[in-house]
Amino acid sequence: MSLEHITPRVAFIQGAVNVGVIKTGAGATVIDTGLDKDSGRAIRKALEDEGLALRAIINTHSHADHFGGNDYLTRNLGAEVYAPEVEAGIIQNPILEPLYLFHGAAPISSLRNRFVLAKPSPVHHILQPGKTTILGAELEIMALPGHSLNQVGVICDGVLFCADTVFSERVIDKYRVPVVQDVGSHLRTLKALRETGHSIYVPGHTGPTEDIAGLVDRNLEATETILSDVYGLLDEPRTSEEVQTQLCTAYGLDLDVVQQYYLIHTTVMAYLGHLHEEKRITAELRGNTLRWRRA
Repeated sequence: MSLEHITPRVAFIQGAVNVGVIKTGAGATVIDTGLDKDSGRAIRKALEDEGLALRAIINTHSHADHFGGNDYLTRNLGAEVYAPEVEAGIIQNPILEPLYLFHGAAPISSLRNRFVLAKPSPVHHILQPGKTTILGAELEIMALPGHSLNQVGVICDGVLFCADTVFSERVIDKYRVPVVQDVGSHLRTLKALRETGHSIYVPGHTGPTEDIAGLVDRNLEATETILSDVYGLLDEPRTSEEVQTQLCTAYGLDLDVVQQYYLIHTTVMAYLGHLHEEKRITAELRGNTLRWRRA
């Protein structure tokens, strides 16, 4: 892994999760740290190869694959961590991610792997949307909620690191139901992102682009399609599990990993929740079973 420069002081390290780099003299701030200690080691080496010392970490949100490298980097390099409210709580207490996936109960072992349960990390500073200065670099924090409840992006020198606001067409076509925790916020964030005019956009899981509109439109289309399909399944009352089963079958998915089941289940609940808040569907209890139906 090596630094790929975008501007004289802004770069990124391409990987399963793209890691942003903002240079300030001989120091550096990174944006997200990947999945685990191996990601942390790779980030450290890439920076040292450039003669840069890691001094700060910005986490865009609290999914394990975006802060899993924090533990290694904070313990070994003493970097200070910046993260938004809510997300910071999960970064400091990672058990909260598998906990909410397992409906608030103590999570089973299948939900205690590195993909959903990172090692705890300190958070030294809480980020708020707006302009801020970190290590002498003037940055802007942009609210990008939806994929995660309080996800943020980072703007520097016309480059927006937009985290998991958008996914590539390959990811959408393969997984069909990308993780979203708040569908209403996700739709508003996508529409707002489309109207921005930054020079370069660096998503979390696909390459940089100068034109975000096409990718935003593909993600909007996917989200609206899932909304329509979930609503279409409620031509008769169904449980959330029945909705998930029929949706996955219609999309040609064959779930064989417990973790994937719960990630999709949380996302399906987000779609049901949005339709409910829009008063398009209602929840009814009969025979001790909750079913959703069209309003």
